[in-house]
Amino acid sequence: MSRSTLRTGLLDIALARFGRLGCPLVVAALVGGCQPSDFVRPSVEVPEHWRLTTERDGHDDTADLASLPWNVLLPIPELQALIEEALVANATLRIAIERIELARAQYGIEHAARFPAVNATGAGTRERMPGIDPSGNRVGESGSVALSIPAWEIDLWGRLAARSEAARREVLASAAQADGVRASLIAQVASLYLELLDLDAQREITRRTIEGRRKALRLTRARFDEGVSSILDVRQAESVLAGSEQALADQARRIAQAENALALLLGRNPGPILRSARLDALDTPVRLDAGLPSALLQRRPDIRAAEEALRAAGANLDAARKAFLPRITLTTLLGFASTDLGELFDGNRYAWSLQPSFGLPLFDAGRLRSGVAAAEAQQRILVEQYKATIRQAFREVSDALVAFERLSEQREAMSRVVQANRERLRVTNARYLAGISSYFEVIDAERQLFDSELSQSQTSRALQQSIVQLYQALGGGSSTAPAQIRS
Repeated sequence: MSRSTLRTGLLDIALARFGRLGCPLVVAALVGGCQPSDFVRPSVEVPEHWRLTTERDGHDDTADLASLPWNVLLPIPELQALIEEALVANATLRIAIERIELARAQYGIEHAARFPAVNATGAGTRERMPGIDPSGNRVGESGSVALSIPAWEIDLWGRLAARSEAARREVLASAAQADGVRASLIAQVASLYLELLDLDAQREITRRTIEGRRKALRLTRARFDEGVSSILDVRQAESVLAGSEQALADQARRIAQAENALALLLGRNPGPILRSARLDALDTPVRLDAGLPSALLQRRPDIRAAEEALRAAGANLDAARKAFLPRITLTTLLGFASTDLGELFDGNRYAWSLQPSFGLPLFDAGRLRSGVAAAEAQQRILVEQYKATIRQAFREVSDALVAFERLSEQREAMSRVVQANRERLRVTNARYLAGISSYFEVIDAERQLFDSELSQSQTSRALQQSIVQLYQALGGGSSTAPAQIRS
């Protein structure tokens, strides 16, 4: 009997049996269970263009940002060394990689279930049973040596193949998730490094301001001693100096905490991070090319992971439906057997057995039906998660584009503010020394210059970070060699 004939006959028996029992749901499962389920990607509206583009007079300084290697996007030797160190030693990334191996091992288990297991077995018995033989002297012997296949399920309907496919998709999902962790790690290291450069710049601004305010305090005290200034001017000079020293202490705290956070990403114990780059020396592109929104569906690791998880859910649903179908198992043995251990391997002692069995679920109190319902619910959940992941990806890219565009404008404006405040302080100091302005105007001019210089540094850092954020949002920095698992 051919395999196709056997399959058809068993299906007819199952349909007839369950038709008499009046189980339309099970009958439908039997009819559709043999058909492979094709994956249909959920429909998601994809915009033709990004909400905001950064094109300026057709000039292209950075083409296809996501296709750039991270070491080209971030051409800072110190930062590149830190990222390389993090990619080797970061605990979160190493855990994500081990999850791939765990999923791969689970796939190996499911895949192996489709094939028979072959065992080598051997047994020997030597016994004497009183009362059986009248002479009371006979000793019985028996022995066997064989190769056996214990209870191999023949996957006629593809249930085990569906479970194996689900496990394979879980491996691919884990690999995509690890790619996401890798891209996120690169972005986190770069962002913290830029934050440290910003804090270094702020500390330099604060120290310069403190030195200027100390000179102003000495001058104010000298003018007070000469009777030109009042004690109020002295107290105000002391107050603004103390405020600058407080800001310096706060910056030192933030630097230490940022260094500790970066050290953790690098797999180190908390400690200082050596650096010599300057934030104001970093180049900034005129425009950024985000590509087409549709390309994001293939680039983003989290979208790929969500799709693979959805494919795995479809395979699990397929396996749950096929659990209604009959199961055929086969147990075989091939070897030698004898009632005399000394003649076990003599001629005509070979033995074999073939034990096929057939099982058909008739009543399980709704267990199989609940399994299908659970798989369907899980699939619906993953569909919504897949759509939400895509929408979140579109938002992150749009946010990063807006941030880059507006922060570029903001930095240009802040440069003009700083320049105006420096000129204002110079004029105010001259007017104060000439006795035209009060010291309060000098303090106010100093405060505004100090705040604007700090804001300028923070804006420069945010602008550089927006490039890193856009790179990550576009799927840049992920592995270019995704896992390949054969079905």
